[in-house]
Amino acid sequence: MVCVTNQKSCDRLIARGVERGGDEEAQLHVVHCVHTSRNFMGSPFEGDAIEYLFTAAQLAGAELTLLRAPDVEDALVDYAQKHAIAIMILGMSGPAADPDNIITRLQRRLPEIEFDIVG
Repeated sequence: MVCVTNQKSCDRLIARGVERGGDEEAQLHVVHCVHTSRNFMGSPFEGDAIEYLFTAAQLAGAELTLLRAPDVEDALVDYAQKHAIAIMILGMSGPAADPDNIITRLQRRLPEIEFDIVG
């Protein structure tokens, strides 16, 4: 499962997902989740940005899922559990030393999943 945001690093994250996929039977999930009060891509060019993400995921042989939820963290946890995700790939989220960043919270909530953090 590759978690992407509106940053340009999504290509690198998707490439890491392809790299880590290994098994041909493994399905690559590219997921973008935003709070219900925000635009998906945080941009007036949202349609173009979503099309870009869709194309990047499609080229990688992945399924793109767009989620809108009142709690992004809960939505990512639910998605990972429902789809039996084994590896979650994320970009760095704020200061790594922050003991309460979203990556740390996801790791606590999903101890059975391997996390691959791309700097």
